Amino acid sequence: MISEDGINWDGKTYSYIPSDPLVIDPSLKLHDQTEDDLDPISFEVIRYAMWNINVEQGNTLLRVSGSPIAAYGHDFNPCLLDERGNFVFFGPFLQYLSSASGSAVKWTLENRAANPGIEDGDIFLTNDPWIGAIHQADVCLFAPLFWEGKLFCWFANTLHQWDLGGTTPGAFNPISENVFWEAGCIPPIKIVEQGTLRKDLEEEYIRRSRMPDLVALDLRAQITACNVARERMQQLIDKYGASVIKGVMRKLQDNSETAFLKRLETIPDGVWSEESWIEMAREGDRGVYRNVVRLTKKGDKLIFDNDGTDPQTGGINCTAIAWKGAIAAMISAQMLFDQMFVIEGAYRHMEFRQAPGTLTCATYPAGVISAPPTVLLQTIGLAGLVISRMLYCSSDESLRSEVQSCMGALNFPVDAIAGIDQRGNQYVSFLLDPVGGALGALSWKDGVNTGGWPWDLQSTMPNVEDNEIFYPLVYLWRREIPNSGGAGKYRGGNSAELAYVLNDTEALTHHTTSGHTIIPGPGLFGGDPTSRTRFILVKDAKAREAAGRDGRMPTSMDELGGEHRHISPKTGGVVQQAGDVFLLAWTGAGGYGDPLDRDPQCVAEDIRDGHVTADWAEDRYGVCLNDQGGADAKKTGALRKRIRNNRLSAAEGQMRDLETLPEGPEEIPVSEGLVISTSANGAFYVCRKCRTVIQDAGENYKKGCAKRVTNVEEVGLSPVKPDLFIDDKIVFKEYFCPGCATIFQGDFSKEEDDDIWDIRLFLA
Repeated sequence: MISEDGINWDGKTYSYIPSDPLVIDPSLKLHDQTEDDLDPISFEVIRYAMWNINVEQGNTLLRVSGSPIAAYGHDFNPCLLDERGNFVFFGPFLQYLSSASGSAVKWTLENRAANPGIEDGDIFLTNDPWIGAIHQADVCLFAPLFWEGKLFCWFANTLHQWDLGGTTPGAFNPISENVFWEAGCIPPIKIVEQGTLRKDLEEEYIRRSRMPDLVALDLRAQITACNVARERMQQLIDKYGASVIKGVMRKLQDNSETAFLKRLETIPDGVWSEESWIEMAREGDRGVYRNVVRLTKKGDKLIFDNDGTDPQTGGINCTAIAWKGAIAAMISAQMLFDQMFVIEGAYRHMEFRQAPGTLTCATYPAGVISAPPTVLLQTIGLAGLVISRMLYCSSDESLRSEVQSCMGALNFPVDAIAGIDQRGNQYVSFLLDPVGGALGALSWKDGVNTGGWPWDLQSTMPNVEDNEIFYPLVYLWRREIPNSGGAGKYRGGNSAELAYVLNDTEALTHHTTSGHTIIPGPGLFGGDPTSRTRFILVKDAKAREAAGRDGRMPTSMDELGGEHRHISPKTGGVVQQAGDVFLLAWTGAGGYGDPLDRDPQCVAEDIRDGHVTADWAEDRYGVCLNDQGGADAKKTGALRKRIRNNRLSAAEGQMRDLETLPEGPEEIPVSEGLVISTSANGAFYVCRKCRTVIQDAGENYKKGCAKRVTNVEEVGLSPVKPDLFIDDKIVFKEYFCPGCATIFQGDFSKEEDDDIWDIRLFLA
C-alpha cells in the first residue's frame, strides 16, 4: 500500500513508485497543449536550441561551482523534463545521475502540489535515495517553469557535494551499518520560494557539512543553473509559442521510441546475464557479494532483473531508483547514441524487476552512501555487458559496433583524504585521477588507455599541478600501467597508478571505498578480465633519499624501501605521515575475444608503444618477436599451437567425440566465438572457427565446452593474496571449444557454483 508520504510501504520502506497516471492535486494546472504539425526545419532548430539550453545549464553549474569534483569528475548532470516529469534531455555529463531526477519531480508533483505548493520561481531540493537521488551526497535541485499559469516543464540538475555530514569526512563511510551512520536524507523541500532562497533552509542544509562555504557555493551554482535554463526556455517560448515547443518535446520522445523499437526488431528474443562480485560490505567484513544483471528481450520490451543478487549489507547498497539510472546510462550510450540521449522513448519499453532487500534494491534504512563507487558503477559495467551480449545477436551488423567489453571504472577507488592543508586550513576531499578510467575494447577496435568513462562524454583527469595546489601533497608519479588492460582479440584499455608524499603538513587521514582488489571484473567473449585496484601505504619510505641520489624523482615502488602495507578497499582512519608514500592504482578494462586471435603485428606495436611487455605478450598472446621488433610468424604460430594444446590437456571432464556442422545460410551470431546453426537434427551452438558442435541451442552452451578452473590469485595482473581481505574461495572458470580451444568466456564464481547461463535465445 502507499503511505501518506507517497512511499511504497509493505512493512519496509521501498523506493518511491509513481502512480500511473500521476495523482496530482487539481489546483495545479499542467500545460499539455501541443502543435503536432511541425515542419522539419523548425523541429531541428528548436530541438538543438533546447539541447543547448540544457548544456548551458550544465556549463553554468560547472563555472559557478568551486568543486574539483564538478570541474574534473563531472559528477553532475542537468536534464530537461516535461510537465509530468518525463525526460526530454539528459545532459552530456554523468548520465546515471539523471534518472533519479525524474523520480524526484514525480514525487513532488504527487506530494507537494497542495502543501507547500508548486509555484513559478520555486526550486526544490532533495538528496533522498528512496525518492530522487543516487545517494545522499548527490543533491538534486529541480525547478518548474510556468507559462500563463500552467506548469510547462522542469529543469533539474544533480551535483555531488563534498561533505554533507555523517561519521566519515567526505561522505563515503567504510564502517556504515545503515543509513543512520551516513549523511542525512532530505525529502523534497522548497529551498527557493518564488525566486528567493530560503535562508532558514539553507542554514539547516549547510550546517551539517564540514565544508559549509564550499557546499553553500555549490548550492548557488545549482540554483543559478536552474535559473539560467528557465530564463532561456522562456525566451524560446516567446519566440516560437508554447504549443510548438511542447510539440517538439513530444516528438523527441516519440522519435526516441521509434528508433529504439527499430533496433529491437533486429534482435531475437532471449535472456542475457552477467554477474560480478563486491568484496567486503564494510570495514572488518571479509565476505564477497554477488551482483547480477539479467536482461530479457520479449518482443518490444526489455526487462531487467537482479535475480541472484545477494541481500543488502553494509553501506554499499543502492536503491531501485539508482539501479534504474545505472542501466539507463548504458542504454543511452549504446542504443540511443543518435537520439541525443532522449531516454524517455526507451523507458516506455523497459521494465525493472528488482527483489527488495538486495544489494541493488535496498530497503530503508540500509546504508547506501558508498553505492556509487562500488555496486552502482559495477552495475553500469554489467549493464553494458548484457546489452552488448544482446546487441551481438542483432541481424543489423552496425549494432555490433556498439558491443564493448568491461569498462575499467567498474569500481571507482575512493581515496578520501582529510586533515590540515599546507595553508593551515581544514580540508576534506578525494582524488579524482581515476576519472581517467580505461575504456573497454569494442568488437572492432582496442579500448582506450585512461580514456575516461563510457557514460560521460567530457570526463577529464585533473592536472597533477592542480591537485598539488589544492591539497598538501606532491606526486612522485602518475603513469599508465603496462599490461593492465585485459588481453584479447581487441585489448582493453590500460589503467594508471599514482604515488604521492605529503607537502608541508604532518599527516593526513585516508578513508578508502572501492572493490575489485581481489576479484577482477569479467572480460567478454573470451577476453581477459580487468586488472585490480590497489591501495598501498609505504611506511618510512626513502623517497627524498631516492630523489637526492641523482636529482630525479623515484619512479617505482622498488626504489622506495620502507614497509609496504596493502590497505583494504573498505577502511577508515589510515594515517599517512611525513616520510610515508601512498599509492593508488585502478583497474584496466577487460579484453574482447580470445587473445590468441589478436593480430601478432598489433601485439608487436603494443610492445613498441609500451602498452604491453614482451614477456606478457608471450604469456597472454602467444606472440614472439624477431630481432627487428616485429612478430616472428613461425615462433608465434608454434607457441600459439602449444598454448591451445595446453588448454585442452588441462580441461576438466571427459572429452567426447566431436561433431562438426558446415556453415548454414541463416545462422544466428551469439558471440565472437559462437553461432547457432540449424541442421536436420535441430539447432546447435557451433564454434565459428572450427565448426565443432558445442551444445544443443536450448541448453547452456558451457555444458558442452572444455573447461579450465584456476584460483583467482593466479589470474591477471598485480594480484593480492585473497586471504589478506576475504574468506571465500573464488575461482576463474574458462570455457573453450573442445575442438580448437578457442576461449568463449571466462567467469569468476565460487567453486561450487553452477556455470553461469549468460546467453539463452528463444528460438521458434
